[in-house]
Amino acid sequence: MSDPLRFETIDPTLAPDTTLRALIRHQAAVRAERMPTDPPLSEAALLAALRRPSGTEDCSSLIWDRQEVVASAELSLPLNQNVHVAFVEMTVSAPYRRQGLARRMMAQVADHAESRGRRLFMTTADSRLPAGEAVLRRIGAELVMEQQFLELDLTALAPDLLSRWTGEAQQQAPAYRVWQNLGAYPAERLADIAALHEVMNTAPSGTRNLEALKITAELLRQQDEALEARGRQRLSTFAEVRASGELAAYSELLWDTERPSLLFQHATAVRPEHRRHSLGRWIKAANLQAALKFNPQAHWVRAGNTPDNAGMRSINQALGFEPYTTHTDWQISVAALRTYLGAARR
Repeated sequence: MSDPLRFETIDPTLAPDTTLRALIRHQAAVRAERMPTDPPLSEAALLAALRRPSGTEDCSSLIWDRQEVVASAELSLPLNQNVHVAFVEMTVSAPYRRQGLARRMMAQVADHAESRGRRLFMTTADSRLPAGEAVLRRIGAELVMEQQFLELDLTALAPDLLSRWTGEAQQQAPAYRVWQNLGAYPAERLADIAALHEVMNTAPSGTRNLEALKITAELLRQQDEALEARGRQRLSTFAEVRASGELAAYSELLWDTERPSLLFQHATAVRPEHRRHSLGRWIKAANLQAALKFNPQAHWVRAGNTPDNAGMRSINQALGFEPYTTHTDWQISVAALRTYLGAARR
């Protein structure tokens, strides 16, 4: 009996809308397993994200059963930095698991990654879908980072908590002031903001084999364009030195404009020389205050914490964040994956 499943490799920037919509339906079904209470993502925004990769070359290996995608391996190859890496997200619909589909897609993505000179795969797993982690352990992937994802119910915040935090911070750190920005970064501050973003290179990053990112004004412009195309809003709060205007810290929230109730904490970072002034607590509280002003429908905030980031973990606990899921990062060399696939065929 012939295999009823059909394999296809696509470039998402060129594939027909019907193909991308089938991929989006597959992604939505898997996402609903991990986050069943989340409002759905906009199909138009997801199409835009597939059509307009930001600084990467993307391809997707799909497995079809008649008119539906039942498994996918989405490969993202950075073009300018960390060009030794191929990021991959592999998903299989629940009824099709334990049939060897993931292994069959691995061979395809290994071929493509090698043809582009990539030596290392990086991927993720989620504790709500334990089968993913089991597969990664079985193929010999290395666990390189763990994050506890937390969730905050904004409607349960103590009424005066945010205003009390910002008021205390203003008294404790009078040499600083904060300001907000909604949407694209101001053009006249792009270079300063790019330099500030590089502070995230000092954040805990596990043992991932990645180079520190070089953030440029042009990269931020590209990110702004991608956010607009995908229907996403970004709210930033910056702390700067009053006397010099030097940017010392920032905190950012993102949300999809078509599901404004759910916000994601993107980053909170303070330059090392400006720490010990409670700036992290100040800008995080100020950004949440601003979010409630600019987005009255905001209800939930999700944030990630690594176990060794004690300062941010303490702030999140004080705000009332509760555990939501555990997210893990994994890596495996292309050569090691080839070895596994060869042994699996014998």
